[in-house]
Amino acid sequence: MQIDFIGHGFNKNNKLNVGDQIATSLKSIHFDSFTAFVAFTALSGVNKLLPFLKEAKNKKITFFVGVDNRGTSKQSLEMLLENDIETYIYHQNEEFVTYHPKLFLFEGKVNSRIIIGSTNLTNSGFLSNIEANIQLDYRTETDRQGKKLLNEIKTYFEDIINLSNPNLFKLDKELIEKYDKMGLLYSQLKFGSEVQPNDGENPDEKHIKNEFYENEFGNGIEPNNTHYNKRVSFSQNDFDVFPIFLEKYIIYKLNVKSTGAVNKNTEEKDLFNWYRRMKDLIKEDLLPYELASQLIDAGFPFDNAREGQIRFIWNKNFDKLLKFKQKEQNHLDFTYVPNTKNKLSPYYELGSWCVRQKRRRNNLDTPVWDWDYEEKKMKSINFLWEVPENFGTSSIVNDEKWTDRLLELEEYYEDKKNASTIPKQKTDLGGWLNEQITLKLTGSRGKNKRFLHPIREALLGEILKKNNIEWERQKQIERESIIRLIENWKKLELWDSKPPIEQIKQSEKLKKEISKIRQDISSTKFRAKKWNKKDSSWKIEMFLKAGFTILENDKE
Repeated sequence: MQIDFIGHGFNKNNKLNVGDQIATSLKSIHFDSFTAFVAFTALSGVNKLLPFLKEAKNKKITFFVGVDNRGTSKQSLEMLLENDIETYIYHQNEEFVTYHPKLFLFEGKVNSRIIIGSTNLTNSGFLSNIEANIQLDYRTETDRQGKKLLNEIKTYFEDIINLSNPNLFKLDKELIEKYDKMGLLYSQLKFGSEVQPNDGENPDEKHIKNEFYENEFGNGIEPNNTHYNKRVSFSQNDFDVFPIFLEKYIIYKLNVKSTGAVNKNTEEKDLFNWYRRMKDLIKEDLLPYELASQLIDAGFPFDNAREGQIRFIWNKNFDKLLKFKQKEQNHLDFTYVPNTKNKLSPYYELGSWCVRQKRRRNNLDTPVWDWDYEEKKMKSINFLWEVPENFGTSSIVNDEKWTDRLLELEEYYEDKKNASTIPKQKTDLGGWLNEQITLKLTGSRGKNKRFLHPIREALLGEILKKNNIEWERQKQIERESIIRLIENWKKLELWDSKPPIEQIKQSEKLKKEISKIRQDISSTKFRAKKWNKKDSSWKIEMFLKAGFTILENDKE
């Protein structure tokens, strides 16, 4: 059994978080089913996992969710229902009893995984809160402790798992409306300070004030907008609902009003409120640039602030590109960001931004490309807009697949046991790497030879260099072997210089080692007789420089 602690909030450098682990586990071929016992859900948490839940649609997926203390949002349940995620609500209609587990089970024929701790199905639970969880991985059939733990969990939750508990209800529209009317759910479609109200403390329910759209009496002033001081701040709820409303807004702009302005008389009142909310945040310069960038891409009307906001966001992204250049490609005379659809890739966001800039530059996207400012900035780092179609007859198609393999190779070298090695050729990664090395050194077979493109050569070469791997791997292995043999040869000379009486006194272990060295040198001398002098001149040179003669006729 392998046990890992997953904590985040204190240490910003933590690579692991529960959201990542759940997403990875849903994608994994090792697990056939996923069962979640979770107290509270929010749009942010469900939305982050939704692509992975859809990808795992052929697996058995079940959620057992709580609705106590208004900790679960109505919209998160609607999203689960709309996407046909099997979900059950546990609610015990008793005061001071809260359904409060945070437990995730992944089961497979060979491997199983249990994650248990403090994390709810919310964005803050996944990323920003200070959370603590334990992940246990074990062999399904052979790990006794793992089997025992899973059996104990299933026994404890038995009448929930087998759906016989009287407090368990299948999620449907009627149940959501019922709990909403009972005041058990909170809404994430109201804007302002309203957030998840509680995490299981059972206080008296209090009215949650929407400070952004409620004005207090007695503070009125004459109608002069320059003196109107509206209290505005960016909230977690703004972040959580942003992707939901952005999608609605894009559809509205496409089908209703191409200018992008949302009419106050629209039937979609929630969309209008969100639109006004974005306007307020933009006006006060409070909207995070990564969200503002998405609004710009969607053609959101920024009014007078638009130009300055666009430039501010663009410069932020260009700074990221500049840091990438300085860190990853400072030794190259060009800048090129690999494009990938893998959202977990460190290149994903920057690569997507670069693709959007290329589309803008080619008049395929808005806003209009600034040839005086943006073009000069990109030229300053020699950004490569167009990858040459051919090198020899080498094509650079399937760039995303190639980039994903490159990232896989980086992950391979993150494991310290893989230092100074290459993946086995029989593996997919090893076969791919061998193909790249062949394209670099000799090109492909056949009349129409293909060679590794210089850009790919630079990107892959950098990873290999960091991990002490050379393109001519076989030659590197032979050279390292010769270096070791020369070191042993010197050890043998030192041994032979000792008087026989001194040699007799040495340990049997050392005597065996010396005997082995003598055999290795003799064997190398025998093989050297068959060497092609032209191809092996570099080997002979290494021995001669060290003061050793590997071939008799090389003696001076």
